Amino acid sequence: MRKITFLILSALILSTFSWQVNAQYCVSTFSNQTWEFVTNVNYAGINNTTAGSGPSNDYTAMVATVNPGGSNTMSVTIDPDSSDYIYAFIDWNQNGILNDAGEVYTLATSTSSAGPHTMNITVPGGAAIGTTRMRVMVDWGNSTPNPCRTATFGEVEDYTVNVSNVTGDPPVIVCPADITANNVPGTCGAVANYSALAIDTEDGDLTANIVSTHPSGSTFPVGVTTVTLSVTDSDGNTSTCDFTVTVIDNELPVAVCQDITVDLDPVTGMATITAADVDNGSTDNCGIASMSLDVSSFDCSMTGANTVVMTVTDDSGNISTCTSTVTVQDVTAPEVFCVGGFGIFTESEDFEGATIPTGWTTVIESGSQDWTFGSGDMPLGTDFPTNAAIFDDDAAGSGEVNLARLLSPAYDLTGASNAQLSFDYAIQDFIGSGTFEAEVWDGSAWQQVLFIDDMDVNPVNTGDIDVSAYANAAFQVRFTYDDEGDWAWGAGVDNFLLSYEAASGGGLDVFLDANGMASISPDDLVTGVNEACGYTITAGGVGGGSSETLNAGFAGGNGNFGNMFDVNAVTDVTLDSFDINADTGATFDVEVYAKTGTWVGFEADPSAWTLIGTALAVVSNGDGVATPLNLTLDYAMAAGETHAFYVTPTDFSTGGLNYTNGTGTGNVWASDANIEFLEGGARGYPFSGSTFQPRVFNGNIHYTTGGGSGLDFTCADLGENIVEVTVTDDSGNSSTCMAVVNVIDNIAPVITCGPPVTTVSETVDFEGSSIPSGWTTQINAGSQDWTFGSGDMPIGTDFASNAAIFDDDAAGSGEVNNATLISPVYDISAASTASLSFDYAMQEFLGDGTLTVEVYDGAAWQQILFVDVDTNPVNTGAIDLAAYLNADFQVRFTYDDEGGWAWGAGVDNFELNYSIVPTSNVVEIELGPDGTTSVDPYSLVSNIDEACGITTIAVDVPTVSCADIGGTFMVTVFVSDTSGNIASCIAEVSVVDRLAPELTCPADQTVDPGPGNIFYILPDYFATGEAIADDNCTDPVTDTTQDPAPGTALPDGVHTITFTATDEYGNTSTCSFELTVESVLGVSQNSLDAGVALYPNPASNVVNLVNKTNISLEKMMIYDINGKLVNQTDLRTMQGERAVDVSSLAAGVYVVQIIGDNASTVKRLIKE
Repeated sequence: MRKITFLILSALILSTFSWQVNAQYCVSTFSNQTWEFVTNVNYAGINNTTAGSGPSNDYTAMVATVNPGGSNTMSVTIDPDSSDYIYAFIDWNQNGILNDAGEVYTLATSTSSAGPHTMNITVPGGAAIGTTRMRVMVDWGNSTPNPCRTATFGEVEDYTVNVSNVTGDPPVIVCPADITANNVPGTCGAVANYSALAIDTEDGDLTANIVSTHPSGSTFPVGVTTVTLSVTDSDGNTSTCDFTVTVIDNELPVAVCQDITVDLDPVTGMATITAADVDNGSTDNCGIASMSLDVSSFDCSMTGANTVVMTVTDDSGNISTCTSTVTVQDVTAPEVFCVGGFGIFTESEDFEGATIPTGWTTVIESGSQDWTFGSGDMPLGTDFPTNAAIFDDDAAGSGEVNLARLLSPAYDLTGASNAQLSFDYAIQDFIGSGTFEAEVWDGSAWQQVLFIDDMDVNPVNTGDIDVSAYANAAFQVRFTYDDEGDWAWGAGVDNFLLSYEAASGGGLDVFLDANGMASISPDDLVTGVNEACGYTITAGGVGGGSSETLNAGFAGGNGNFGNMFDVNAVTDVTLDSFDINADTGATFDVEVYAKTGTWVGFEADPSAWTLIGTALAVVSNGDGVATPLNLTLDYAMAAGETHAFYVTPTDFSTGGLNYTNGTGTGNVWASDANIEFLEGGARGYPFSGSTFQPRVFNGNIHYTTGGGSGLDFTCADLGENIVEVTVTDDSGNSSTCMAVVNVIDNIAPVITCGPPVTTVSETVDFEGSSIPSGWTTQINAGSQDWTFGSGDMPIGTDFASNAAIFDDDAAGSGEVNNATLISPVYDISAASTASLSFDYAMQEFLGDGTLTVEVYDGAAWQQILFVDVDTNPVNTGAIDLAAYLNADFQVRFTYDDEGGWAWGAGVDNFELNYSIVPTSNVVEIELGPDGTTSVDPYSLVSNIDEACGITTIAVDVPTVSCADIGGTFMVTVFVSDTSGNIASCIAEVSVVDRLAPELTCPADQTVDPGPGNIFYILPDYFATGEAIADDNCTDPVTDTTQDPAPGTALPDGVHTITFTATDEYGNTSTCSFELTVESVLGVSQNSLDAGVALYPNPASNVVNLVNKTNISLEKMMIYDINGKLVNQTDLRTMQGERAVDVSSLAAGVYVVQIIGDNASTVKRLIKE
């Protein structure tokens, strides 16, 4: 019976299998197994471990055997992502459709777990006997099971299921319980021993017939292994059971770190590392699944030592960590360009792109092979470490003759100096074939600078090649590979660098102010700085603004649109540029808008914004990496202000901006000491679409802080100045350049015509040993007075030099002292301004002692200073006296010891300054001796305000004369400063003659009255021409006087003759000479003179005349000093002597003339 049944069943199975083989099942494919795929399927004898080998995997050669009505456990393990669905489809009715009712099994929904995911599947009692199809699927994000699904993420695997009928009772097999064991240390597995039992109703104990997929005592790998036991009885019935052996890897990986040093990229200011850079040989017993770093990207703010944690995760999820010190350094000096000076310029190309760089070209001279880009692999020998320009002659094939050139852009090196060229190169020849040549264009021909032949060269740098001699407006470099007609290997070029010094043109024009001063920031002397990190500019010892960068992060996570955000200025800053986080491959223009205040509420209002900068043709450096916009926005923000910015591409066809989802609009996301960056929003271009918020702009914000006190220029710097500028980055690397500063004075002088203001300064320094002239003291109480000749205070700090000192200590105890020091009187009634300053000191004792300073305002004394505390010598500064101007201005200093025995006070360096403004605007010009004068332009000017000095001053009326006297007229004064700036003013002029006539007196002389005359009659000396009066404007001078007047009788004696002359303008001059009148006597006169005498002389009432000669006398006449006859006596009857009464004469000196026969004489008489 069993054999018959078996034959019938076999025939049925074969017929069914034959149908099944011809059944057509739908195709299901998934194109990407990167994120989720099946790793193990275990069901009814199938135990298949896979690794996601393809979009649709055919494992139909593997057969699961089941019986109608029987139950078997299906286990599916996957490599998950998230939102993964696991389905199984079994075509029980064998109609070629996998999703009929009862044929679909969902093992997991939206899972992120690897599993295993299990389900007990009962074979339908009516399942068709024979082989059929089973499809196992992992499908990302699809909650509707579809056996025919075509999608991107997931995997499908097909298997065969054999449904066999049961003859008799199937054997019963009992599996052991699931086994769990830890790995053996140092290995990736464990040995598991187990036992099972199998019994059949007909065959009895079949335990010995159990077949196991993993026999007892096997070494099981870490993870879950499904063990399937099967046993078949004599009727061919097979029973199976499954259990799992789970080996747990509880052994931690060994994480080993090493310290490393990385250099910041000089362009982006970033450095990126991977776990491989830090790993120093980490190991695990089973295998390391991943190594990650908590920090992998570094920017300028992270220079120095950074602690980085590396996490090592093994295949079982065990984690170990180690720490590394990552030292970030900026070793590149800034590249600086000075205004008008010489800067260091560089042109570089690293050939990192997949295509030929912009501006570079190739020329194929022979063959068809060209230079290629996007790889650093040489055909033979050592490869370049990064992408390079490669000529692969080997790839051209045999029989082709190749010669191709790679040409740089043309660079204008006009006026350049110190031009240096360097590059990496490599060449591999073949049996002597293949040359590499580098040339430069000198403006008329190519000049060879490098030639390599008959040798292999692995990548090496040339070092600097001086190409200064070839500098021209169209300088170019070309590289030529020539295989010399043979099938050679090739050559390569990388890291092209051309540096040179050249003038950056022009210079900075700095204009002096009216005070002849100008101050600029050193920042103004720089036209550009290439420095990714912060820097400071200094010149002449003065610091400019510090260039800073705030990193807003490059985490990404979202993106596409432009970003709007606010920035708060904590200090005065100038925003310079932005770096952005752009999609890899993106190329677009970027516009930057700004507005005062927040962006919120203005996101759709273009009129509220100002376009402040556009960066053209920006090429992304890649996701998560800074892409500089290289703008010069010069956008000023004052401390305390909020400004909004909108940074947006203008075209999103090649990609957009990466940004990060925020936590709250307006929250501070990043900040430093100068600015705060706030979370914002994302919006389309231009100002269109919806606003998504909160969103965080990714990138760097470059700005400059305020500078120092400034670089000062004065009149002494007029013209061209060369200033050395130093740019020092935050790591101390520095570069210099020379800037040209043109100092210009374009302000015309300010000139005022009219009489000058008179400035008077009255100073007293008390250096003498006695009170200064005009000063007085007044003792109001006690006996102590102010003293002079020393600057020593009784206590405390002394004056630096002599001063006026009141020494109360010297007065002794018990004396009450109060004394005043009083200045002279100053007439400051006509002053327009006045100020007073002096040094003073005061030392009290136990609260006693005061110093009071007062000024007299014309009516009363007014206090201007009162001191009642200890004060060492100090100056008051200028005290305004405008309220006290008067003709009797005075200052007095009073010391009062307040009845106690105090120390004293002192005063020094008294200074009274006042200015007197003329009351008239007319300038008087005085004529000279010749009746003319050259007009001094400075005499017509009351003030010239010109900081840099006057070089020329002139007037339109250079000379005036007597003809100009009378009334006023206008004279224009012109001035020119050292820079040629011109100004003028008009003065009202009055010409005056203040020179008195030049009076010439006769020389001193002696005259004789003449025979018989006792008086000399004074002539008119002007009439005789002996006295001459000449005048510069009055001709002739008619207003003259002579004293005594002409005709005056002068007796013998010495007489002063005085002359005056007055011109028509009232100027008077005088002169005088001495005239001696002396009578000359004859013989008889001499006899009479000797024989005649007067006595007594002096006489009181009577004088006696005695004649001892034989000459008869006639008369005696007495004249007063003025020549008036006051007495006459007849002597004709006189004998030898005669008494003459002179009692009536006044006391004085008289002249007495005695006349005789043919003789006379003169005597002098003194009347008492």
